[in-house]
Amino acid sequence: MVHERAFPFDDYHGLAGIDLRSTRLVVCQGMSGSGKTTAIEYLCREHRHLRERCPTVFRLETADCPIPPLHNGLVVLDDVRFLRQLVPLGRLLRRGNTVLVASHLPVSCFLPLRLFWRSRVFVMDRERGKIERYLARKQVAFSRQAVRQYCRRFGANYVDVEFILERRPGASFDEALAYFLKFCQLDLNPHSISG
Repeated sequence: MVHERAFPFDDYHGLAGIDLRSTRLVVCQGMSGSGKTTAIEYLCREHRHLRERCPTVFRLETADCPIPPLHNGLVVLDDVRFLRQLVPLGRLLRRGNTVLVASHLPVSCFLPLRLFWRSRVFVMDRERGKIERYLARKQVAFSRQAVRQYCRRFGANYVDVEFILERRPGASFDEALAYFLKFCQLDLNPHSISG
């Protein structure tokens, strides 16, 4: 995605400074485009407790993605969307791995695992300020009211911001959002089938 590569990572959760020495499970939860994967890449690359370790990355593109038995490593599970994908997560934790998860599932789904292993959870699609900073870096004029309206409707994700701005190149975010809400539709259910 262009937006996340074009600018430095916006560490609005303060990930760089958290103590992860004894943390076994890190969950970055949110909708598509909210920065989950980018946050995990940042942790693996920059965090003082993780950067010396070489992560094994699994992109879980299907509900049943086989994960080989790994021991005492750093493992990234990207794009967790199904409850059954949590089964290998439990196995990985039992084998001594530190696991970083980019998940669409509600945070509550991880509670059973969090009871047994020290964990940190970061919700990625609630921070309105990151959208304001993103628009400012892109030099797109905006009002806080428009950003608030956008986040209430779509969540704080970068992908939909780009989608809206593409509909009105050169316009302010307020104008682009008003145009989008009047003339366009965004399918918020990616699994719907029109007949």
